[in-house]
Amino acid sequence: MCRLQIIVFQLLLGFTSQTNNGLHWSQRLAVAVVRTRRTTFPAEQLTRKFRKISTGRAIKIYCSKLNIAYKEVALKDSSTKAQTEPCLHVPQPTLHFVTPPSASETGPILLYFHGGGYVNPLQAPGHMPFALRCAAACKAKEVVFLEFSLAPEHPYPSQLVQAVAPLRYLLNELSLRADDIIIAGDSAGGNLTGSRHPYAAPLDLAGRQLEAVLFVSPWVILGTDQGSYRTNHGRDFLTLAQENWFKARWNANGIANEEEVWANLREGEGATDVWNGVFPSSGESQGLVKKAMVTVGTAEVLLDSCRLFARNCVKAETVVAQRETDWSVFHGKDFVFAECEGAVHIQPALDVAVKYYEGYMMQAALSRLKAYDV
Repeated sequence: MCRLQIIVFQLLLGFTSQTNNGLHWSQRLAVAVVRTRRTTFPAEQLTRKFRKISTGRAIKIYCSKLNIAYKEVALKDSSTKAQTEPCLHVPQPTLHFVTPPSASETGPILLYFHGGGYVNPLQAPGHMPFALRCAAACKAKEVVFLEFSLAPEHPYPSQLVQAVAPLRYLLNELSLRADDIIIAGDSAGGNLTGSRHPYAAPLDLAGRQLEAVLFVSPWVILGTDQGSYRTNHGRDFLTLAQENWFKARWNANGIANEEEVWANLREGEGATDVWNGVFPSSGESQGLVKKAMVTVGTAEVLLDSCRLFARNCVKAETVVAQRETDWSVFHGKDFVFAECEGAVHIQPALDVAVKYYEGYMMQAALSRLKAYDV
């Protein structure tokens, strides 16, 4: 059989053999396409293909096609200089400001960190429509995308240092308040959302709290011994082997380890103290964030790690998102964990790529964002 025949056969087999209850046929097709591509082509080959268009260029092309207002800001030299490792060169990141068609002049800024294992750039067909739908839900004034450096050329903790720069720019240069800002991220971008590396100079929130944080299928545990890697193997398109491949490139310099809390958000040394400071128990200090949401699919290999992070670190209340869910249930909860029936890794990004907008993870995230009083 030729490669094309093999691909078609694997695609049909993947589509017809799925057991993800709750997924629409178009969602199952999207999952089958991604899984077939990842099992057919080596990771190195896919990465070379994805890297042909950088994050910045992908955003610019997308906005140009849809006539969406856009501007690029290259941050100054000082934004990543402080306290970096002597042997670590952290390039200056670039911010991409996108004014959504739904923009509200009094709305918040949505700061979005894209996924891709820290190795791949933003993928416009999935990331851009999803981020813009999130912006519409919370009536954001602008969406700000961080174009961070990619591994293995720039390994850990380069991206974590760079992620502090946009917050510093928004707070210091644009004179925004912390409660004018919502941060969202998917997959590795979810990891970045929760990581503010100590090598970067500290931020001053002026006694205020960030308005909200959204973690979409976040990567939060460095180890891979959780049971969902086995139980959801073959259901999710992400596999243990693929995650190890991404992790090896992100940690090419060997600095990241399971004791480092900024690399291993849930289980690193001192993780309990760190997260108690961000999300304190009721009645204690106000913490750094007013509201937070974590989403994960029940078919994800990251299911168990996201459960641990959401319940123990964010102290979130669990809501099962499924066909019968009344989406208004998310409106009154400050810290909520949405377990989405049948959904795979970063399901909303796959959904928007096939123009399906009724997925459980998508509805959960947008319902919560609509409830933010900003």
